[in-house]
Parts: sequence; structure tokens; C-alpha cells
Amino acid sequence: MSQIALDGELINLKSCKIELSMQLAEQDMSGQSSSTASSEQGDKAKELKVTGLIPFTDKAQLSRLFELAIAKDEAGNRVVRRVGSELARMVKIRQVKFFGLISAPEHPTFLAWNVSFQLREHLSVPEVAEQRQELADASGFQTTEQSSSVIPTAPIAAAPPKVEVSSIEKFLASIDNAIGEPA
Repeated sequence: MSQIALDGELINLKSCKIELSMQLAEQDMSGQSSSTASSEQGDKAKELKVTGLIPFTDKAQLSRLFELAIAKDEAGNRVVRRVGSELARMVKIRQVKFFGLISAPEHPTFLAWNVSFQLREHLSVPEVAEQRQELADASGFQTTEQSSSVIPTAPIAAAPPKVEVSSIEKFLASIDNAIGEPA
């Protein structure tokens, strides 16, 4: 019999069933041809669909499940929870968030709610590996033969253009220079 716990709190469902799914995204690259070429779009997060029964006599359990589902952190995001389940452990799911539909219609024959909800993996193994690679690429700047360092330099002062000076200007410049010299 399957059981599931969130942040160490057992979700007490009768006839609990946990279904695992994962989308392997790809994009069709064939265009209008009959080719089967496709482009991989990465491994998406694993999802757990949980179903089970909560007896009408256990109203507190149903209420608590909905509290867990709608809880948000200070930033307004759904709370990330540690998951405890044999199936989750086997496929290395450690953290999850509620997503999609959570429902609890009355069961047609039992005096219970037929509960179903979905949990999506948070920080999957491929996602963590991708983040580590991005950090390594950003912080591990390596120089190669093709890269060169740039040394900032002050702009080179251009020599003023040569201007033709008249004889009067030459005479005034010589007087200016004579006056400016110390005795």
C-alpha cells in the first residue's frame, strides 16, 4: 500500500495510489516532410498524481491537505515541500510543489471524499546539473590562445594642426614670450 508524507507529515489517505509521470519534450523538426527528425527540449520535472480516500469522519485531514496545497512563502510562491514516498525515493524526487488541480468530490458508494492532487518535482536532478554548469561557465573564466586581455589606455592627444601664422602674429608672439620670461 502506498503512503505519502509532505515535510514529514503523513497524508492519511485510504487506498492511496501514486502515479509517476515525466514529459520528455521534443520539437518536430521535419517541417512539411515525412521525416521523423526532432529536437530534444530537455528533461522536464517529474510529476506525482496522488489519489485516495479521506473518510467523512476525518474532516481535519481534508482541511489540512487543502492548507498544505494553498500555502505560500513570503515571496508569494507555493511552498516547496520535502516528499516522503517509496516511489519518490526510487526516482530521486526530494522536493515538490503542489500544482494543477486538487479535488475532493464525494465518493459515489463510500462515505468518503475521493481526493486527488498533483505534485511537481522542484529542483530536479537535471535542473540542478544545468544550474551547476551555468555557474561553472560564469565563474570559471578561462583564457585561451584566441582570447586577449584589453588594457585600457588614455586617449592619445593629437598634435594640433599646423596653422599658417602671419608676420604680425609672429611679432606679437615674440613680444609675449619676451614679457613672460623672468629677468
